[in-house]
Amino acid sequence: MAPVFWAAGLGLVLVAAAPAMADEAPKYGGILTFMIPADAPPSFDAHREGTFATVHSAAPFYSVLIRVDPNNPSSTTDFVCDLCMAMPQPTDGGKTYTFKIRDDVKFHDGSSLTATDVAASWDTIRLSTYSTFVLT
Repeated sequence: MAPVFWAAGLGLVLVAAAPAMADEAPKYGGILTFMIPADAPPSFDAHREGTFATVHSAAPFYSVLIRVDPNNPSSTTDFVCDLCMAMPQPTDGGKTYTFKIRDDVKFHDGSSLTATDVAASWDTIRLSTYSTFVLT
């Protein structure tokens, strides 16, 4: 019976605190600490590492050109734009895709994302001798 009273008491505390928390203004800055159930990653280079610890610790800080549709996360073919304006239609027999990059994307220092930046990332993945991804 004690666990029932404990759970009920916790529920009352959370309900009582909810209105006060809703009135608080968002706090900017500070430190976010979160745990990933894995050993420390070998590095935080998302182009180089494919480990669970790297992917999940870096994911909140990176956007990608396209991503799996969050409304259909188990799909391996349903993609939506993240950094692009619209999903392009392939040309050249499916060998060429031309993406238009969103104008509102900024780096942490305020500089705009350009097609040159995206190409540099792809080249890092494609040409790297240590990448966990193989593109030909």
